[in-house]
Amino acid sequence: MTESNKLDTGALIHASAGIIALVLGGLMFSHAWAQPFFAGLMLLSAVSAVWISWRQSAWVTGHWLAMLPVVGVAIGGLGPAWGYTVAYVCLWLAFVHFLYRGYQTSRGQ
Repeated sequence: MTESNKLDTGALIHASAGIIALVLGGLMFSHAWAQPFFAGLMLLSAVSAVWISWRQSAWVTGHWLAMLPVVGVAIGGLGPAWGYTVAYVCLWLAFVHFLYRGYQTSRGQ
């Protein structure tokens, strides 16, 4: 494998944690066991995002805004259950934004 074709494990971890968290976040509203897994995946996703940003020296405003789901998880962990709802809504906003940016990139904009 050449350097440009090398699998970026940090990005793979980040993307996998985010997508699985989307599913578990939906389940946490009807199954209590999903909430701690959702929170854990959100924390894993945040740590991997910081790692990717640091490694690639790619600190942009969007990376900091992407930490909002983690703030929601922290609020939920401190007691108010609505924090997890905030985290889930912010995760969906980040995911839709990611899809939109991918669309823009594919169109060469």
